[in-house]
Amino acid sequence: MDTLLSMRVFARIVEAGSLTRASDTTGLATPRVSALLSTLERHLGCRLLNRTTRRIALTEEGQAYYERCVAVLREIDEMEASVSHARNAPRGRLKANLPPAMAKQVVLPALPAFLAAHPELSVELSVTDRQIDLIGEGVDCVVRIGALDDSGMIARKIGSLTTCTCASPAYLECYGEPLTIDDLSQHVAVSHVSADTGRPRIWDFVVDDTTRVVQMCGKVAVNDADTYVACGVAGLGLIKTSLYLVEPYLRSGQLREVLTDFNSPARPISVLYPPTRHVSAKLKCFIDWLASLFADIPSLQGKRG
Repeated sequence: MDTLLSMRVFARIVEAGSLTRASDTTGLATPRVSALLSTLERHLGCRLLNRTTRRIALTEEGQAYYERCVAVLREIDEMEASVSHARNAPRGRLKANLPPAMAKQVVLPALPAFLAAHPELSVELSVTDRQIDLIGEGVDCVVRIGALDDSGMIARKIGSLTTCTCASPAYLECYGEPLTIDDLSQHVAVSHVSADTGRPRIWDFVVDDTTRVVQMCGKVAVNDADTYVACGVAGLGLIKTSLYLVEPYLRSGQLREVLTDFNSPARPISVLYPPTRHVSAKLKCFIDWLASLFADIPSLQGKRG
């Protein structure tokens, strides 16, 4: 049995979600993919996947084996890249996870030029605001905002996120402009629901070098950053969000910034990736590119342009 090939095929089945799609991405015929999976299961003496005509699902043993497969295959790829001096030519498929709004507003517009410069590299972007398991989901790196927990991952800071409190001119004409934090009790806000907690995100401000948390009232709650900004433009209430997301609306006059003397401290933007002895050429190249991309945007470096 070709153990390495079987491991690669198994990992692709899990990531693709079906034997047919795994066949498309590996270039192997579907019967060959199925046979390799069956041979691997017989060799291990356990079922890795529960399969029906419509879907596949990892068994408990399959989940554990997949996580180890991802780690082993990554180590093999990096070892081969190091030995073959592939650092000079990044190649292969890289999977990265980013917050949806950041992917849409910052990364995707610049991605064509990046791929044109590295024709042997392909990128798979998964976009979500929730915290993900890099190893379990087969992700090479993830962009995260804010303080990091002790996950055991390698972290590289690539920026700082500046926040902004703002509202539409129509809202401010109706409710007036808040000049102090106490004024917020007379205002309504749009709630941004966290993908991780399912609760509205808190509003915090700095008053006399002390962080002050404010409980805001409102009639509208959303769970998407772009929709949140759209609510502010529509005049549904005050919003408090990342400056880079609202800069175009501030320039056009569709939104106006308020409470500029009480902005929250900038939060770090970091790229996380699993610890390894050799950082692959494709991962190093992608992270360096992200760092350069973010460095050119003042509001992603803790600055107000």
